[in-house]
Amino acid sequence: MDDRIRRIRDAAKKEWEQLRDAAELELAKVRHLGRKSELNELLRGLKERAEEERREWGPKLQNLRQELEDGFRTAAEKAGGVAAKVADRIDVTAPGLRRDRGHVHPLTQAQESINAIFSSMGFRVLEGPEVETAWNNFDALNIPPDHPARALMDTFWLKGEDALMRTHTSPMQVRFMQAHQPPFRIIVPGRVYRNEATDATHEFQFHQVEGLMVSRRGADGVSMANLKGILEHFYRRYFNDPGIVVRFNASYFPFTEPSVEVFMKAARGKLAGRWIEIGGAGMVHQDVFKAVGYVPGEFQGFAFGMSLERPTMLKYGIDDVRLFHGGDIRFLRQF
Repeated sequence: MDDRIRRIRDAAKKEWEQLRDAAELELAKVRHLGRKSELNELLRGLKERAEEERREWGPKLQNLRQELEDGFRTAAEKAGGVAAKVADRIDVTAPGLRRDRGHVHPLTQAQESINAIFSSMGFRVLEGPEVETAWNNFDALNIPPDHPARALMDTFWLKGEDALMRTHTSPMQVRFMQAHQPPFRIIVPGRVYRNEATDATHEFQFHQVEGLMVSRRGADGVSMANLKGILEHFYRRYFNDPGIVVRFNASYFPFTEPSVEVFMKAARGKLAGRWIEIGGAGMVHQDVFKAVGYVPGEFQGFAFGMSLERPTMLKYGIDDVRLFHGGDIRFLRQF
């Protein structure tokens, strides 16, 4: 015990001599006198000792505590005196040094806005892993092994593993449905990867926001009308244009039936009067419900998907998607 007391005292004294400011002093005081300090552990351990040991070591430990408290008090007074001398040499009338502050990335701002809009409509915001299994990314979504999207030219496969970099955020919809029963409504934002050439409108990595709303089948179940109304409400709020209208054009996706391309037309600004393709959507295919363990024909719902970059580019008039990841502070400071 004497050796431990001596070691604690020597360590504290060494720190007293090297302290440079009040912050370091406070940290040192917590280390040596705080609730988790070695000294306090010894004091708490006395109750488990024999009475003779308590009588012998109790006073020694209390004296050590008093010695450390006095030492830190003296060190604090010394540090305060040094700080006062330094303050006397500082010209408080001199202009301060300007510090550059960080800036929230425009895609982060866009994602926060999208999350807030859908949350106000009762959607739950989920995130999922970027490394996925082929079953979650393709098979469960009614995309068979011979589908072109599974080729090396479209997908980043991880060598030596049955895994890949997700090509869309839909796998999280599969994960969620396997663990939950309808009704529910969710959106899944996140980064996705596709093996394609980079140009002004394409990147090998980008962000997607996918949505899913499912209910029991019936006259009051989720319908294409609900899908159109929700998307129209979202685009009106996101672009701050109450005159935006949405149109569906027939299309094809393996995981929805029927499937549609989503177009919007603004009422004002540079986008006014033009039909612009903005995403894809449709009613969830019954094979997808079957793959996640739902009884076929018992549920109905819709799914939609869009990139995060495209609506952000349209909103702010950005003409090159590569600017988002170029790291040019002049570009980022505009948002």
